[in-house]
Amino acid sequence: TALRELGLVAPAETPPAPAEERPVYQRADVAERLEHSKAFQALTRQVEVKLGKKLTTPDVGILLGLTDYLGLPEGVVYLLVCHCVERVQRRFGEGRRPGMKQIEKEGYAWARMGIDTQAAADAYLRTYAQRQGALPQYMKALQLGDRLPAPSEEKYILAWQEMGFGPEAVALAYDKTVLKCHELKWAYCNGILKKWNEAGLHTVEEIQAGDRPAARRVDQQSPRDTETEMRRYMQELHRNRR
Repeated sequence: TALRELGLVAPAETPPAPAEERPVYQRADVAERLEHSKAFQALTRQVEVKLGKKLTTPDVGILLGLTDYLGLPEGVVYLLVCHCVERVQRRFGEGRRPGMKQIEKEGYAWARMGIDTQAAADAYLRTYAQRQGALPQYMKALQLGDRLPAPSEEKYILAWQEMGFGPEAVALAYDKTVLKCHELKWAYCNGILKKWNEAGLHTVEEIQAGDRPAARRVDQQSPRDTETEMRRYMQELHRNRR
């Protein structure tokens, strides 16, 4: 540092940004971790039971990337795997299992959200379960019946939940969408809800009050306003008679 300050050596290079994907772990890396970490051994066994298959070296390398590269504790990684399994089974039926690449992708999403402790994982999974349980209500509000939403549809609905809109507010946006487009257009409906969110309108009462025209109706005018208009009318009528 002193030599750099004196200009005698080149400035230090800016360190590179973290890689978007985990390092590729070799067989020796995997074997070393399995040999020296009982917690990682236990995680590998439990994941094999949950997925119903023997993990390959690349599979274990993905688990190693989640724990070593992302720094997720073994307990958090196991909850992550259970979450991915339940999500796939709910959509595709009992017996279906996620691939390790799916688990890895979800792990990176958890890391970006800061879900790196048991407590944070538990809180996230509780919130996720609540939002999933409410999906049928949103589908009915959108007049889509009892079917499960497609992945892209679910993404919209979860985003609306994140904004703070209940099914009743979404039903209002759906009504406005159909009135304008004559059918459900997800992007248009999303635009309505984003506009309400930016205006701080989330409940049905707030939306209905916020959507009223700014100009007051005649029957809402004050007595003074009415008197002023009457005076103007009489003056105009007087001028016309001249």
